[in-house]
Amino acid sequence: MCLRPEEWINDGVLNAHVYYLQEKGSGNWYFPTYMAEQVQNTRDGQLFELAVKLRRENTNRFTVGLKKCEKMFIPVFDRIGSHWYLIVVLPSDKKVEIWDSLPGPKYNAGRYQQAERIMKVLDHIYNEEIVNYFEKGWQFAKFNIVRTDKARRQVNGCDYGVFVMNWLQDIECRSHGSNKFQHASERVRIALSLLKNPRNRRLKEVRESARRVVDEQLDKLVEQKDPFIPHHPIARKPITRSQAK
Repeated sequence: MCLRPEEWINDGVLNAHVYYLQEKGSGNWYFPTYMAEQVQNTRDGQLFELAVKLRRENTNRFTVGLKKCEKMFIPVFDRIGSHWYLIVVLPSDKKVEIWDSLPGPKYNAGRYQQAERIMKVLDHIYNEEIVNYFEKGWQFAKFNIVRTDKARRQVNGCDYGVFVMNWLQDIECRSHGSNKFQHASERVRIALSLLKNPRNRRLKEVRESARRVVDEQLDKLVEQKDPFIPHHPIARKPITRSQAK
């Protein structure tokens, strides 16, 4: 329902998107929304304890080690601004990019601070790998945090979740024209991509339900004496049942 036009996209839809994007053996790591949310809700003195918990939860999420990680994608919800944005970590470049469709002086400083706190937690989570496989002094907390100028700007107050989902799927925006970020049809595309994903455990159930609806409508057409499709918008042509289906 939150993918309807002008609705705010919630964390459930974003996490489904993240779950489907994560592939075994991939160097791209997609974190669920609760990672940043828990960092937000934790005091500085308790970040280490949080990292221990997150380390256990992420043990089976990523199947390649930190050394082979190319990008980390961390969706973040700014509760003050009621706004989704995306943090992209580039370990090889020692850089953190903030992808924000609606930056503003009132919120920018807080979003930088949130990125800094997330980097501290990552240092705690992957401390063992950092010590064993990286040069001395290598830390996420030392990464350069920048606001990318490649992020498109939204023109309304409701599409920030759509922007984040598109960036998660295609960070370089190669397949997304301007209409991909500003049009209600993009929400339909996202909904269908989630629905038809092979990892959707309810896909078979939905397809069977759709077939029943189609068959019911076709049966009604067959029962009618008029062989034409009712209310056809262009031309009233006789069609067979297989054509209609």
